[in-house]
Amino acid sequence: DKYLMEDPVDKLATTIKRKFDSLPPLSSKCCIYRVPKNLRRLSEEKYTPYIISIGPFHRGNRKLKPLEEQKVRYLQRFIQRNENKTLEDYLSALLKWEKEARECYVETIKLSSADFTEMLLVDGCFIIEFFLTWCGTTFDPEDRVFHRPALSHAVMRDLKLLENQVPFFILEVLYNILFEDNEKAPSFVNLACECMFGPGNVPEHFQKTKILHLVDFVRTYYIPLEKKEISLENLDWEFPDGISELSESGVKLQADRSDKFLDIRFENGILHIPELTVGNYTESQLRNLVVFEQCHYPRESFVIDYVLFLDSLIYDRKDVEVLVNNGIILNSPGSSEDVYRLFSNISKGTAYSRQSFYYADICKRLNEHAETPWNRWKAILRQDYFNNPWSVISTVAAVVLLILTVIQTYCDIIQLQY
Repeated sequence: DKYLMEDPVDKLATTIKRKFDSLPPLSSKCCIYRVPKNLRRLSEEKYTPYIISIGPFHRGNRKLKPLEEQKVRYLQRFIQRNENKTLEDYLSALLKWEKEARECYVETIKLSSADFTEMLLVDGCFIIEFFLTWCGTTFDPEDRVFHRPALSHAVMRDLKLLENQVPFFILEVLYNILFEDNEKAPSFVNLACECMFGPGNVPEHFQKTKILHLVDFVRTYYIPLEKKEISLENLDWEFPDGISELSESGVKLQADRSDKFLDIRFENGILHIPELTVGNYTESQLRNLVVFEQCHYPRESFVIDYVLFLDSLIYDRKDVEVLVNNGIILNSPGSSEDVYRLFSNISKGTAYSRQSFYYADICKRLNEHAETPWNRWKAILRQDYFNNPWSVISTVAAVVLLILTVIQTYCDIIQLQY
């Protein structure tokens, strides 16, 4: 009988092998992620949609149900834009891309083929119709989204959440079918660019870059065109002091009006920082860009590096006031303390690479500038003798007294000689 009994090791091995066989294949196309739990716990509401669900991760959330009917209305309006295309045309196209779309998500989506395809259609057409309405000249009085501006801005905020995405190529497939007969229609990239960043020329690198989804679209717009060469010398750097201390040591600030907020430069003692408008949804957008980079671009973490660099410059509320007074931080809806907390909170739990840190060279040169003897003395004088009006008055009085004493002594010596 003991020979008939299954070996417990073999039994366990068989169980584990079955798990191997049931694993879904890993896809190199994965680009839509769940926010890691340790980061989500820090500020859950910044990663969660307010009013609309896009994609599978928040599908079925009761709090988001009120806008589901509006999504179907948008789908109907979308299809009515081109009488030569039917609902079946869009569904047939999406079914061909179903497998590739599923591979974009970090986890297996347990929806039937019909439900998954319907989700892509409804959510994808909603985004396109939303963009067309946002940039359009006509307004439907029955449109519940655009009837209240605050609601449309909340939708735009939700479209920039990492967990609230459909693949970008799905949006392009639907858009291209809609405007197949219209050669004058702008590309979907152009439309999205105008809606999310305002009218203007679409950056050239957009035409050469494969966009993954709308969060990646935002990141691609902001990242620098020229990548800095990474060298071993870049390892020898430290974060600089707060901006108020740097200013005291002779660093001048210049607000640049570029909308590419990552483009920070330090030239001839002047730190150039693009203007940053801090609004109600700034933290949400930055947090989702940071998480996306941590998941997908760990070696090209431009937004992460930007947040950490600004966090190093903002040591306390006084540093925020320096940035506000120099026109670098604009339209803050709250206090200086709120802006300080914004960067401090986003930085918590954020990993970065010292070797590939984008602003390493700037950090190094800022510290070298502050450590030169003359700049150090200037900082000490400002901190110890010019930090309040009474110190200034007493210091000036002492200097004047010293000068008068020297003059009096000189006059006494002259009188003795003659």
